[in-house]
Amino acid sequence: MTQDQPSPQVSAETLLETIRAWQAGEAPREAVTLLLAALPADQGETLQATIRELNHWIKAAPTQGQAKSQSQGAAHQDETDAWRSELMACRAKAWSYPQGAGMLVSPAVLILTDGNQGVILQQDHARALPSSTSGSLMLLCQTIVMAQNAVDAKEVGQLRQQRIDSTSTSLSEIEVIQ
Repeated sequence: MTQDQPSPQVSAETLLETIRAWQAGEAPREAVTLLLAALPADQGETLQATIRELNHWIKAAPTQGQAKSQSQGAAHQDETDAWRSELMACRAKAWSYPQGAGMLVSPAVLILTDGNQGVILQQDHARALPSSTSGSLMLLCQTIVMAQNAVDAKEVGQLRQQRIDSTSTSLSEIEVIQ
């Protein structure tokens, strides 16, 4: 193919169907993450619509959306440590303002947020996020993406300088034909 063709627009309905298929065991989690990762940066409204629909779905099916309650104390600390580990292992993607949204993908959890509302998705259940947590997780998504972009820019600059250095060295070693 000689021409770049725009990627097909992913709809909120397609995302919802894929998420439901994953949670029903009919599709791998990678199908969801690949679909979300392919969503262009200017289509945050699609992810926002998906989050809204997932929240409606969670409220309509409370047994699906409720996490199992745990006792206080040591179990709470174990849960905190588990969440810390999940967040430290996350990869992130952020969609642009004004329809900003973010995605965190960890080994066991998929988190979608738009800063006001969000959902935590696992294969066996889904849970709505409070708005304060959604805002914090949105900032985390944006911070991870900005940090990665800064690292990428630095590496690109280093590679560019290496190429310049190697080109000038190799060009100076070429003998002139007379």
